[in-house]
Amino acid sequence: MNSLIIGGGVSGYGAASYLTGIGQKVRLSERAKLSPEDARRFLDLGVELRDGGHHLSHLDGISQVILSPGVPSQHPVLLAAHARGLEVLSEIDLALRNSRARVIAVTGTNGKSTTCAMIGHLLSRLGHEVCVGGNFGDPPTLMLAEGRMKDFLVLELSSYQLEASAQVQAEAAIFTSFSHDHIARHGSLAAYFAAKWRLFSTLPNQALAIIPEAIYLQAKSFGFSLRSSLHPPLTSVDYLKSLAPPSMEEPQNRLNAGFAVSAVAHLLGRPAAELTPYLADFHGLPHRCERIGYIRAQPVVNDSKSTNVESTLVALKSQGAATILLMGGKGKDEPYGPILTERSKIAVLITFGTSGGDIAKDLSGAFPIQEFSTLKAAMAQLGGIIARYQCGVLFSPGCASFDEFRNYEQRGDFFRQAILPLLDR
Repeated sequence: MNSLIIGGGVSGYGAASYLTGIGQKVRLSERAKLSPEDARRFLDLGVELRDGGHHLSHLDGISQVILSPGVPSQHPVLLAAHARGLEVLSEIDLALRNSRARVIAVTGTNGKSTTCAMIGHLLSRLGHEVCVGGNFGDPPTLMLAEGRMKDFLVLELSSYQLEASAQVQAEAAIFTSFSHDHIARHGSLAAYFAAKWRLFSTLPNQALAIIPEAIYLQAKSFGFSLRSSLHPPLTSVDYLKSLAPPSMEEPQNRLNAGFAVSAVAHLLGRPAAELTPYLADFHGLPHRCERIGYIRAQPVVNDSKSTNVESTLVALKSQGAATILLMGGKGKDEPYGPILTERSKIAVLITFGTSGGDIAKDLSGAFPIQEFSTLKAAMAQLGGIIARYQCGVLFSPGCASFDEFRNYEQRGDFFRQAILPLLDR
């Protein structure tokens, strides 16, 4: 079989590694011109490289097309592939078709990565071989190619991945949260929700769907429901939080812990409360409400993963006292007014980046605001602001990073390095 992979990112590389490993001929179609290093990685696999632009001729002689998550449904090459009757699979589809691992799938606007990491931690502590990947971690095709996929596969699934995937056969599926995001890709909030809900419309009989009550009500408002052949969803947030270890204080992480414990308990056939102690030694992920130190005994939190208003609200709710909040970057055309519901947690607001002015405008009058053109400019003045207000610092941008940084990881690393000299020793 000759396969065409559309997209030369990490998912494309994972798919290429698997397909060439089983003896298939593989061609890669990539919009950009790959760097010499990235091109060499594909060439070393024996891939026929067609970078620098997508063309319909890339389909010639092809019998199967593999999509990377960033490829939109109306992509011309994809439409042409359908017109020619070619089989089209997502990178997720390709992995699941060829894996025997038991699958737990997690989607949602926020909280996906931490929930997946908690599930992986639980299963590992209980003696099982587990891989965690998808939108977070390695692509599942790469894990498959490297022989790492054993007992369990925990998949974080973005709306992009679900939109392109035909059928995710998970034994347990979790919908962590839902808020305004990715409208530029999906066109509307309803379409974004529909992409997420695809996970629950393809679950096999007797699978467990874990969905907070508020999200299930949203599903009904959009015209979606769950099949009666699924296990009844656990919708009580208070119950889920009760499954978290007592030492876990942040409300959102307690909820994530409840998701994880419930899913693993279902797969292993064990009482949920019996598994809670195995999460007591779980450490949070970088850039996700990560406490990186203290200034004058007040906490400094790196929440660079925050790319929408809901995630900033979650971070604010976890603060024990008023803090210096840094927000900004490239916004997602959502209002910032909801931040005012947590105004008591904000001593001063620092805005930066492309959407810094919009944030300041929406939140003006509630607390002092200082505006900067970039995060780099803000960090250069942060020491003086801390000296004046003498409180903790919460870096929770509520916006994407692409106006100034390559991704949220690079943004978070910059924040960490810039504030390091100010931390208590």
